[in-house]
Amino acid sequence: MTKRKFLKVSDIAFVTIAILLGIAWYFFRLGHNHGNVPGKKTLSVRIQGEEVFKVEGPGEFIIRNQEGKYVTTLHFDGNKAWVTDSDCPDKICEKTGKIGPGGSIICVPNRMIIEFKIDKKKEKKEVDVETW
Repeated sequence: MTKRKFLKVSDIAFVTIAILLGIAWYFFRLGHNHGNVPGKKTLSVRIQGEEVFKVEGPGEFIIRNQEGKYVTTLHFDGNKAWVTDSDCPDKICEKTGKIGPGGSIICVPNRMIIEFKIDKKKEKKEVDVETW
């Protein structure tokens, strides 16, 4: 009696091709969804719950609070937003790095929230309450 092999060469080839196609599909989807979400991209800057600045196009922006005091420097390239300078002691907003659609940068000492929003005209999410 001969010993039967568990897997044939054709079985191994089929599994390998299926795995490679799955990996390719994953990276294809990841690349197409990364920063290319349809809709109008805006940044909303709120300090102490009040919107003090709205960014609708790329550029470098100096953010000041309601009293006119410098808070932070915000950059927006159309797909990503990030903070390069802040007057807070922690600098966590700078260390957050670049954010994309749906992301946010929070600075607790300045009580500031920068949100990356996409206006899809279908649904509009509003913040009910902010607590510090």
